[in-house]
Amino acid sequence: MLFLGKVPTMKISKKPSSLIGAEMKSPSNINWKLVGVFVFLIVLSALYVKNQENTKSIIRNILEWDLLSITLWLGILCCFSVHYLSIRNDTFDDNSLIFKHFGKFADSIFAVVTYGLSATTSSALLKGVYIQQVFGDQMFFNNFSDIDIYSMLVVCLFLFGYSLYASGVALKSALLKTNSKNAEPVKT
Repeated sequence: MLFLGKVPTMKISKKPSSLIGAEMKSPSNINWKLVGVFVFLIVLSALYVKNQENTKSIIRNILEWDLLSITLWLGILCCFSVHYLSIRNDTFDDNSLIFKHFGKFADSIFAVVTYGLSATTSSALLKGVYIQQVFGDQMFFNNFSDIDIYSMLVVCLFLFGYSLYASGVALKSALLKTNSKNAEPVKT
């Protein structure tokens, strides 16, 4: 084998033994939010394992709740209404299609309609998929293979979760005051 050039070498860092593990000793390096999320997920998982049948029934009751759709619509409407009220007097430019042509109000209405439809439609589909696959006492999707049903589950979970997430972000940005100022373009 012909080798041209210098042989690559690996440099090994030689830290003093007193510095090894120092990253974990300092409480300022710990992301406490993520530690809290981790502990919450562990507790939630343990509760689920201990109470699987009750949890399945609770999820089914929520998905079959008569007021689920109207609750989702009203929640999303409230989030984006508060968001609109927080930005209506701001003087920023947004290049999105709806905002550019129709303004902030139409952009907010479009967000309510978009996220409301995706949340309620995905929750209705989730209800069918969940009841059919977990309980098996009702058939919502005849002539669908398991891969189709589980694909629907993944897409609907994403749409449902993203709709709630976007609504929460809109509400959070409206309620939390920031000290930042609007950017002004540089004139040349």
